[in-house]
Amino acid sequence: MKLTIQQNRIAATATDAYTGPDEFIDAPADFDVTRLGEYRYADGALSLQPATQITRLAFRNRFTAAEKVALEIASLDNPAGTMTQRQQAAAIRVYLADVALSSFVDLSRPDTRAGVQQLEAWGLLAVGRALQILGDPILVTEAYEP
Repeated sequence: MKLTIQQNRIAATATDAYTGPDEFIDAPADFDVTRLGEYRYADGALSLQPATQITRLAFRNRFTAAEKVALEIASLDNPAGTMTQRQQAAAIRVYLADVALSSFVDLSRPDTRAGVQQLEAWGLLAVGRALQILGDPILVTEAYEP
């Protein structure tokens, strides 16, 4: 099998007889076609770089319905609350707005990781959920493709 390369990524697979106009290489013996989007080609070498970017919907769906409700309720401003409570609610609204306005969510970004871990620290997620949300393998249906 041959792999056609465009912009340092595998664009398609081709038969061994392929000699077309696109740059191509022979697929290595351990090539995994199910992980096609995770391969990068640079400096004559093919490497597997696990995806870290998911769609906004995929990120949102990593939270349970109960967690989403808890986040929405915690984001409500209570004018009678303490300044600390109001600031926490505002911080949650800012975080949710940032995610909603993003093109995608990169699970490896320090600010993404800190945000989810902060939600757990505030008790809005059960202990261990932040690592699960951030660390579960990215499914093909979750991956962000620019």
